[in-house]
Amino acid sequence: MLRSRFVQGRAKFADHAPDFSEPTAKVYVNVRFAGLEDNHAAQLDTGAAWSVLSPRVVKDLGIGGWGGGQVRMSTRFGVYGGHLVRVPLTLIADEGESLDTEGVFFVCRDWPVDQTFLGYSGLLDSIRFALDPQENDFYFGL
Repeated sequence: MLRSRFVQGRAKFADHAPDFSEPTAKVYVNVRFAGLEDNHAAQLDTGAAWSVLSPRVVKDLGIGGWGGGQVRMSTRFGVYGGHLVRVPLTLIADEGESLDTEGVFFVCRDWPVDQTFLGYSGLLDSIRFALDPQENDFYFGL
């Protein structure tokens, strides 16, 4: 049982993408978006200005009208225009308690990859988290 002021849950993370080949190790955690039954692998990206929803998740969530104001984001794929939307999600725990939270996600009609990223601004900056790379453990809490 996890007992700490810092952490409420622990989850194993994958260090390679579950759906496609990636040349270097990354950190992928399981999340569930409010209203959807399936878990989704999302890449932690502390260098990202915002979290990004994959086009598939945008469609599954029925995000229409694209909400929020127009913003531009520079990424490794180029510069894209989109909108910022608040989306409830759950970080899934293997031990302890899962964490229900909310994140600000960049939504772009032209996003080139079917991949969700959890970025620093508007999501990771609002929780406590730590990684144990020897055990592939992701710790999180409020």
